[in-house]
Amino acid sequence: MQATSPFPFANLSTELILLIFAHAARPTFIKTSDDASKNPYASALSLCHVSKIVRRTVLPELLRTVLLPEYNNATAFVRALRMQQAFTLEGNDLRFDYAGRVDRIWFGRICEPPPQAPVHSNFASSTTSELDTDFSLLAPVLLSAPSLALDFESLWLLYGCLESAWNSRIHINDPERTPPPWRTNNLTLVGDFNRWRPLTSTTEGSAFLASISRLSFLSPTRAETHLLPTYDPCFDDLEHRKYPLPEWMTSVPWGSFKRLRTVSLVLPRIVLTVAAKTSLSEENVDVELLTLIDPPHSTYWEPKDISAYIESGEGQIVSVGVRTKLGDSPIQFSVSFDWEEAWACGLLK
Repeated sequence: MQATSPFPFANLSTELILLIFAHAARPTFIKTSDDASKNPYASALSLCHVSKIVRRTVLPELLRTVLLPEYNNATAFVRALRMQQAFTLEGNDLRFDYAGRVDRIWFGRICEPPPQAPVHSNFASSTTSELDTDFSLLAPVLLSAPSLALDFESLWLLYGCLESAWNSRIHINDPERTPPPWRTNNLTLVGDFNRWRPLTSTTEGSAFLASISRLSFLSPTRAETHLLPTYDPCFDDLEHRKYPLPEWMTSVPWGSFKRLRTVSLVLPRIVLTVAAKTSLSEENVDVELLTLIDPPHSTYWEPKDISAYIESGEGQIVSVGVRTKLGDSPIQFSVSFDWEEAWACGLLK
């Protein structure tokens, strides 16, 4: 067999080479069984070591969609921001402003660290959480992203960033005429729905909610103890017309969302059961995404049946394939949807 000659890469123009690098750096968020644990940013991170100009070319692709599913990912991201701050102060050629480069950012279930007990000052630096003191670094990046997704357990990050950004307005001569210190208008919330008061009870939180135009809710998957997996009857062709919206929607402070134009929520088609563990694999299942075109704007809102929204044209339903994830516990069977992958791939638009 004749050996294949290497491609004359060096003969290409610099502009074309950089375009190739930028394309190669784009993260791939779709998971397969062979690379489920692969870092989607691995190619971009490797290319950053090629040269300074290649690094500056691929970083915008790496930062376009940022996924921070766990606490260690968030702290690593904050360390990177701190490093960029040091590069800027030094005038280092490696400096790169992350703010404004992030279009979409996802925070998984990152629970707030418990308050530290009083300790001797010599030990303070070792007991302080990295995220506790770096909201001034995180806020410009998080709040510059037009699309923000957070687990409800991670809302403390949003609270801290809003407070930090809002307090920075004190030094502005005319803060009333100054645009708010964020670009976020698309908010996605994941998990159990609670903890609205920290947003609605503050000036900055209320202003933030009032600026949101698109709101999405990704609820947890239900697991039931049936003998066999069954389909949710609410999505049978005949039965789903009388199915009401979830009760938790009445607890949302709709009156705070002054500019809201659409509300989306997922309605799982399948009831995942305990016995299904033996036959269910980590593959895509259909979920129904309901979008309300004319969302409520009053705190006193009584949701109608799904059929009423569909028939009036106020809502529409589309089917989306989302990957399921099985729990690892040998004692308790649990199943969840991989909302992170679906959101990163843009399936929940």
